[in-house]
Amino acid sequence: MGLFNSKSKSQSKKDNGRPKGDRKKVKYVWLSSKKAVFLVTGEVKESKYSYGVPIIPLHGYYYSSKDKRSYTAKELSDYYVMLNIDKDDADALKGKKVVVLGYSESETLFVPNNEGGGGNDNNKA
Repeated sequence: MGLFNSKSKSQSKKDNGRPKGDRKKVKYVWLSSKKAVFLVTGEVKESKYSYGVPIIPLHGYYYSSKDKRSYTAKELSDYYVMLNIDKDDADALKGKKVVVLGYSESETLFVPNNEGGGGNDNNKA
C-alpha cells in the first residue's frame, strides 16, 4: 500500500530555489520610462495615497521613491512588484493582462487565441 506514498509532502513540493517560508520582498514602484511592457498579475487595489496593481515587469524602467533609484525590469525579477498608478489608469487596467505602453500598433504583434480555451495549445503541429 505504500507505493504512492514514497515521497513525503515536503519532498514533493518545489521550493523555487528559496528556503521554506522565505518570500519575495515587495517593491513599490512608479513607471519612469515612456516605453514599458508588463503583465498584470492581480486586481487593482486602492491604498491610502494611490492605487496599485501587482505586475511582472518585462521591459522598461521603474522608479522606487523609497530607494530613490530607477530599476530595469530584469533587476525587479527578484521582487514582488506593485506598480503605483493614478485613478484614471486604475480604471483602464481593470480586466487587462498584458500592457504595452509607448509603442505604436505597427510595432506590436497581437495573436489572439481563437479557440476560446485560454490555455496552451501544445497539440498542434
